[in-house]
Amino acid sequence: MNDAFFLLILPTRTLTIHLGTYRQCAGLSLRGSCASAADAAHLLQTVHQLLERHPSQAWIDTQQLHSLSQLGQQAMLRATTASQQAGTQLHWCGLPAALRHELHTSGLEAQLPLHPAASYEGPRFLLPTQRAPSRD
Repeated sequence: MNDAFFLLILPTRTLTIHLGTYRQCAGLSLRGSCASAADAAHLLQTVHQLLERHPSQAWIDTQQLHSLSQLGQQAMLRATTASQQAGTQLHWCGLPAALRHELHTSGLEAQLPLHPAASYEGPRFLLPTQRAPSRD
């Protein structure tokens, strides 16, 4: 990987994925729903694009992921497996509690490297902007 700034926004109907690298940081930000077969395929395709850059670690921000079907859960598992095969350590960060509970119920929670949002060490420009509290 080189030290160039890179940002690619890949929108679909229900799932928008922001992919970016900066220096040795590589990451994705998932926004919306990963509910359909097309969304799941989009997630896997984007992870494969990220893995083509051969990062040692990749960070996936999931704070704005609103829903996750069984197809989406399986895509997360396949993405994790593909990253392991590529020699990249993948980190899923900030998964909302309700979605984490769904992964627990399906038995996939223990198979995925899930971390709190604060653990995210990917490119900061991928994260949703935080609004400052108003001072009215």
